[in-house]
Amino acid sequence: MFYNKMNKLFGISLLFLGTGLLGCVTKTLEIVVLRDVPESPSFVVIPANDFLREVEFANSVEDAIISAGVRVVIRPSTKEVTTEKRVQEAEGRQAGSNESILAADAKLTEKYFAFDAIQADYIVHTYANSRHVKISKKESREILAIFEAQSFRDAAGKFQTWHVKLHKALERMGIPVSHNHY
Repeated sequence: MFYNKMNKLFGISLLFLGTGLLGCVTKTLEIVVLRDVPESPSFVVIPANDFLREVEFANSVEDAIISAGVRVVIRPSTKEVTTEKRVQEAEGRQAGSNESILAADAKLTEKYFAFDAIQADYIVHTYANSRHVKISKKESREILAIFEAQSFRDAAGKFQTWHVKLHKALERMGIPVSHNHY
């Protein structure tokens, strides 16, 4: 009888532990690594691409970093490389038609930020679709923090904006943060 009660108690304890761990797994991703921090660190925010939605999201992250009292430098302009590929005259006939088909020359334009042109200690990469923010150290190219820019309820059930996650990530990295704005 005592043995059955102990097994039941152990099973219930295991169930609560498993539920607690599952709850931890389903929480949003937030990773922060502490590394050597410069005396007056600077950040640059780089959007995933130059679509309006991505740039607007990057601008909102930039605003949140500035409001934390951290120095942000302007992002470098994008560089464009256009590659042209000439196609040798190719002719064919469309099935069931007497029309000729001619191939056109192909052009590929790539846009990118010149990594070496970035004048900041830290690079913040933003991704509007997933709302993820990654902070990396330019010098070592290490990713130091990742978090999802979604508002949330804290342990006390109080609604918090995603800026709180940003401020905490910066603090854990050893960056002094002002809490006056959020």
